[in-house]
Amino acid sequence: MASPEVPLRGPHEPGQRAGRFQTARGPMPISGWIHYPAVWWRARRGETPDRPWIVPAAIGWLRRRLRRDWSILELGAGRSTAWFARRAGRVLSFEDDEFWFEATRERLAKRDLVNVDLRLRSVEEFPREVTALPDDAFDLVVVDFLESPKVTRIDCLKPAMKKVRPRGLLLLDDSDRPGYADAFELLAGWRERRFVGVKDEWPEACETTIFRKPVERAA
Repeated sequence: MASPEVPLRGPHEPGQRAGRFQTARGPMPISGWIHYPAVWWRARRGETPDRPWIVPAAIGWLRRRLRRDWSILELGAGRSTAWFARRAGRVLSFEDDEFWFEATRERLAKRDLVNVDLRLRSVEEFPREVTALPDDAFDLVVVDFLESPKVTRIDCLKPAMKKVRPRGLLLLDDSDRPGYADAFELLAGWRERRFVGVKDEWPEACETTIFRKPVERAA
């Protein structure tokens, strides 16, 4: 959840958007337009909101549900880390970029937030680090990091989904990217809520999807 450094897709990639207010799935819904004026005015004024870099409607949805006793696993640190830390009991955050790691650490220190375990790791280490964590340990897992040629968000989602508690949440940002179609197959059976809109400081509509893990029924 750092900065808009990588385009959502190339100009010739399958699933190309028809316009800036459309994703590969279709046009931005009314909910996206409701939040758009505030996003547009902030960009015009050069303001950088202290909140996650995801679809605004998803931020509001999470804000109403986060609890002080939640444990959160975040793959990709940034402005979101402090936002989660102010609302949850514990945050474990992995970041590969040294600039964002230091910027996030400074942001946390300025706000006296001590409930975050911030770890600097290469993206290639993310899957192994996540696999080593206990299963069913987190109320929310956020998959939103800049990928490498060797490791994608799907590679991390596979072990990360096991770390979500029953009825817990898993957030996949930019879920409209054609390369993330496998996520919906991996999480088949999980309830999903898709949010479409324009992010802060980003000129195009995109998608954030939040999945809820089902409770396994006894045989």
